[in-house]
This record gives sequence, structure tokens and C-alpha cells, in this order.
Amino acid sequence: MLNIEVLSHIGVIYYAFISGLEMDLNSILHVKKKDATIAISGIIFPMVMGPILYILHRNFYGNGDGSKLEESTMNVYVQWTLVLTMTSFSIVAHTLSELKLLNTGLGQTALTTAMISDTYSWVLYTITLPFSINGIGAIYSVLSTVVFVFICIFVVRPIVVKVIDRKLERDEWDDKQLLFLLMGMFICSYITGILGTQDIVGAFVYGLILPHGKFADMVTSMTDDFGGEFLAPLFFSRNGMRFAVKSIFVYPNWPLTLVIIILLCVPKILSTLFTTFFFGMRTQDGFALGMILNTKGALALIMLNTAWDRKVMIYYYLLYLIFNYSQVKIISI
Repeated sequence: MLNIEVLSHIGVIYYAFISGLEMDLNSILHVKKKDATIAISGIIFPMVMGPILYILHRNFYGNGDGSKLEESTMNVYVQWTLVLTMTSFSIVAHTLSELKLLNTGLGQTALTTAMISDTYSWVLYTITLPFSINGIGAIYSVLSTVVFVFICIFVVRPIVVKVIDRKLERDEWDDKQLLFLLMGMFICSYITGILGTQDIVGAFVYGLILPHGKFADMVTSMTDDFGGEFLAPLFFSRNGMRFAVKSIFVYPNWPLTLVIIILLCVPKILSTLFTTFFFGMRTQDGFALGMILNTKGALALIMLNTAWDRKVMIYYYLLYLIFNYSQVKIISI
């Protein structure tokens, strides 16, 4: 188990790096009003409805006696709502590509909105998770991490992009230089780990500042055999080892718990329908977009694993795995 934990954690760092590498920082900084509004509403609605759904769940769980499962209710509210706000850009992109919707108007809107939503999720994750775990003392970790991100974007990025573009133009790129590139991923992860934030934040930021397009495709194709085919499946296998299905059905109110699981997708759908209505989109397209933006990814599982390990919340981990079982299966395939 220890070996699997170590290798799967390296896989998580690689996944965060690829997630940042697949995003176009310029597109995020120059986003359209409609896409940004849909993404922001997809965060606000779950934040408002999340605590209500959690209270319902806690009343239905077990015999409704309100037995205590968490150390701090406020910490659970924060992490519960944060997971509900997340949308995985990489999985949305792959799903749209498989369904031949990537070049349609709805697909482009979904792709851009998912990119913005995923970026906001990383920002919220970086800011809120240290506070939910370490309390008010996490302010120094958050501030130092913000400074690190600004240095990476406005100081390191111009230098790195210039060097990489020059080597690509001269066709001087080789496997040895790729090794140094991947070492930068671990260095950034180590830095954010020292600062008191999760190490995956550093890997994501490092991937975000690297050039998008041809270079990103080259790095992904050269590293996917090991990172995507070996390391990433270990992460999902580790989650499967923690998953106890029978614990859901040992209480008499388990059908009501399944209803809560279904209701967890409602905030994203309602927010998307509400926003797209004002932009003149059809109700059918707004509903489809809301369903697409409900797609979760490894970041939500990472956060729930952290909450599980630190005993912030326990039972919701099982709810999430049931609700997203099909998505995890698609990712592993």
C-alpha cells in the first residue's frame, strides 16, 4: 500500500501538470463575457445550495439522529461546496472530442466555460483548503503561494516561453531537455509543499506557464505512456481500495441518500439554465451545457482524499464515488 500511495501521488502531480499544460493562459486572461458569466454562476449557485444539500443529507443519514461524523461543520461546508463547484476541463475536452461536438458552438462554449471554471476551482482550492485544514494560521501559506504564482506567471513564464520557442524553431529539442522540464514540475511542487499549500498546486501552475499548442501536444505525447497509462491508473485504483459500497446501504434511510446524490448535479444545471436564458440560448442547449459542466475530475477526488485523511469529512467521499463512478470508469478507459 505504501508503494502504491507514493506512485499514485506522483501520478496526481503529473495529472495536475498536464491539466495546467492543456489550458491556454491567454484565453483565460481574455475570456468572453458570456463564458465568464456562465462559469461564475456555476460557482455561486453550488456555494448557495451546497450547505442546504449537506443539511438534508445529514438529516437523512443513518436514523436521522445527527450523529457527529466530522470535526468541524464549517470545514465540511467549505469542502462540500467547493467540490460541487468543480468542473474538469480535460475530461470535458476529451468527452466533447469523443462525441464529435468539439467544433460546434455548444462545444466551444462548454470548452471555454470548463476552462474558466477549472481555473477558478484551482484558485478556490488553493485559498480555501489551507484554511479549512489549518485554520486562520494558513493566511501566511496562502499569501506566499499567491506571490509564488505571480512570480511564475510574470517573471518565469516570459523567460521559459522565449527559450522553448527558440529551441522549437531550431529543432533542438531532445529527451534530455524534456527531463529537465519535468524536473521543474517536481521543483514547483516541492516549493508549494514547503509554503504550506498542496504540492499539486505548484505542478498545475508550472504546466500553466508553459507554452500552449504544439509544445504542449509534444510533451503530452512523450510522457503519456508512463504518466497517463501507468501512474494515473494507480491513483484511481487507490480510490477504489477505499471504496466500501455496503456502507451506503446499512442504514434504513439509504434511498433518501441516493436522492441527495442525484440532487448534487442540480446546482450546476440551474445556474447554467439561468445564465444562458439571459444570453438568448435555447433551453435545450442550456440544459446540455449544465450536464456537461457537472463533469468532475481528479481534483475533486484529490480534495476528498485530503478531507478523508485529515478526517474533515468522511461519508461524502462515498457519495461522490458512487455519483461519479461512470466518469472514473471513462477516465480509466
